[in-house]
Amino acid sequence: MYSATLIDHFERPRNAGQFAPGPGVIAATAGRRDQGVQFTLSARVAGQTLEALRFQVYGCPHCIAAGSWLTERLRGCGREELRTWSWREAAATLEVPAEKRGRLLILEDAVRSLAEAWARLS
Repeated sequence: MYSATLIDHFERPRNAGQFAPGPGVIAATAGRRDQGVQFTLSARVAGQTLEALRFQVYGCPHCIAAGSWLTERLRGCGREELRTWSWREAAATLEVPAEKRGRLLILEDAVRSLAEAWARLS
């Protein structure tokens, strides 16, 4: 059973793709395709906030929906919020079943890596 929010983001993913490298653009990848899930996030930074995010994912429908949802959720966030963001928020919002939640840990790793890339940008 899939939640309505998960179905919406899976059937109509938002912000898929990636930003071309350039000033104010950061990127991060976590996971491995050969292990069943990989998230790549890229973002444009404007001042102290994320102006826009893009995602690419290899994984199940839950992963695709989570990547799409995350790009909307993190828009406008600061670096500290990225450092403390938890996969549990995505799990609760998308109603991800327990057996799929481990994949969201990889998403959390990608978000934390994005925060690290942002720190190196400064």
